[in-house]
Amino acid sequence: MAEGDGTGVEATVVALGRVDGAELAEGAALPHAATTKARTVTAAKQIFIGLSRGALDRRRAGETPDADDRFRAPAPGLPGVTGSDLGRMGRSPWETVDSGSMTDLADHQGDGRQGVRASLEDAETTLTRPPVLLAIVAIVILAWLSRGMTFYHDEYTFILLRDLSIRGIFAPHNEHLSATLVVLYRVLLGTVGMASYWPYLGVTFALHLAVSGIVYVVVRREAPMAFALGAMAVMLVLGSGGDDILWAFQSGTIGATAAGMAALVVAPRRPAVAAILLTIALSTSGVGLAFFVGTGVHLLLTRPRALPWLLVPLGYYLTWFVLFATSSVSPGLHGLVEYVLAGLTASAAGALGSTSLMVGSLALLALAFGLGRAWEVQPVVLAMLASSVAFFAIAGLVRAQLGPEQAEASRYIYVAAPAFLIAGAILLARIPRPAGTVIGAVVLAFALVGNVTLLVESHDRLLTKVACEQALTPLQRGSAGNPC
Repeated sequence: MAEGDGTGVEATVVALGRVDGAELAEGAALPHAATTKARTVTAAKQIFIGLSRGALDRRRAGETPDADDRFRAPAPGLPGVTGSDLGRMGRSPWETVDSGSMTDLADHQGDGRQGVRASLEDAETTLTRPPVLLAIVAIVILAWLSRGMTFYHDEYTFILLRDLSIRGIFAPHNEHLSATLVVLYRVLLGTVGMASYWPYLGVTFALHLAVSGIVYVVVRREAPMAFALGAMAVMLVLGSGGDDILWAFQSGTIGATAAGMAALVVAPRRPAVAAILLTIALSTSGVGLAFFVGTGVHLLLTRPRALPWLLVPLGYYLTWFVLFATSSVSPGLHGLVEYVLAGLTASAAGALGSTSLMVGSLALLALAFGLGRAWEVQPVVLAMLASSVAFFAIAGLVRAQLGPEQAEASRYIYVAAPAFLIAGAILLARIPRPAGTVIGAVVLAFALVGNVTLLVESHDRLLTKVACEQALTPLQRGSAGNPC
């Protein structure tokens, strides 16, 4: 049958089909034992017919039958289930009872090889997906721009003065609860020491990838993949927030942003998970407070009954504040409005790869116009924007006295920029084609070039500061009076 032209196979199939039909008709008049035997024979013939037809179809298509033909035949008595399916369930496709140990062993070995091949294929598929490829390229760029970086400034405070005691973990750092960051540094110091800065940067990069991934997921839910990839690409090389990305100590800010954004996104469906994520965010940096507000807005718009879950992170933070918080700065409202506007404008400009407040002002106007004309704005987008406003409002309560330009700092822009990237990408995707595609491509090119340029400048600026510190003792480097 393997060497013929298919005519003999076809004749055999037809003949068996006729015999099968005749025996089925006769089976109604047979005794029980004879009927059982007839059904067994019929089942075997069905297998043969399936095998023969499969081989014949592939022969006609110019293919060569292989040894696995039997695994593609329909299993007897189970329509839609093939022999390979029975093999995966531990049953030989040739038997209606349990097979012997040798058959089971052969089936399991075949399943193991197929499982390995499937796993390798899944891994290859994952690695070739656009978001993953984009992340790999970005990591290469960030690693190259991180060359020469080492421990700097605040890191020496955590290295020299913090331990894993209750006070050591929960004492505030510049008014922030930084318990997660303290634990992270103590673990890294105890495992990899200070011989290399790369393990510390590795954590920062991983958290940064998480933030970028959340940007992609949120945009992808509302817009085509091209716009989601564009927003993710800009976030990955966000040079306007480069001081956070290239300095491992800013794992606190980036980690709180990642956990806070994740909490905001999952809150309507998983309020308990959101409460846990917000607790982690608040344990990492005061940035978590902004996403606490944003998560509250999201729940208020989508699932108000879940708002009580926010009492968990709120109670935790208030307990810490009462027991441990200390501050030499008195909160005030003077200059708060200017501070918030300056921060939002700088963040909008930063999302586009610019430091010009004029560019930021135009971006804010365009965003407001787009949101005003949009027939529908997703609650998650409004909640993200609310987080950005809340961030500068909360920071301004204790920082506005330093002047509105302080809100334009790179480490602050990183927190608010994701919201502008998300909102901007979704609104651009709603512009009818081809105008929307062209405008989106121009904006993306402008933002990428600008942010990569700013990322290089962040690298050079940080290396200058690191070099400045070389003349200081480790304790002086970690002090508030560090001149560098």
